Amino acid sequence: MGVCVAIVDDDEAILDAVRLVLEEEGWHVHTYLRGEEFLADLGNHTLDCLVLDPHLPGISGADVVRSIIAGNHRVPVIGLTARPNSPVTIAVTNAGARVMLTKPVAAEELVEQVQAAIGH
Repeated sequence: MGVCVAIVDDDEAILDAVRLVLEEEGWHVHTYLRGEEFLADLGNHTLDCLVLDPHLPGISGADVVRSIIAGNHRVPVIGLTARPNSPVTIAVTNAGARVMLTKPVAAEELVEQVQAAIGH
């Protein structure tokens, strides 16, 4: 199987746009509107990367990152936010996100960051 990326964002338009960009690279993409949905499904896939909005309803993006680490899942996290200086965004970075990108992000930058995260 090729590269597998998950996206967690509560904005369906952004979720769909990011999914399309990543699928154009030939990558398999799983999408989730809530952190809880992602975490419930985490063990069902071998993920190469997670693109995560820090500002989610329910469990926060920082809690998602901490849960990944606590479960010994080795999934690099790329944050994607409209509020780069918010305490929630900073908490995701401090919890272990590899990089924090600001919405709207250029497709090329997103692809470059995912490629860097997965070692391509």
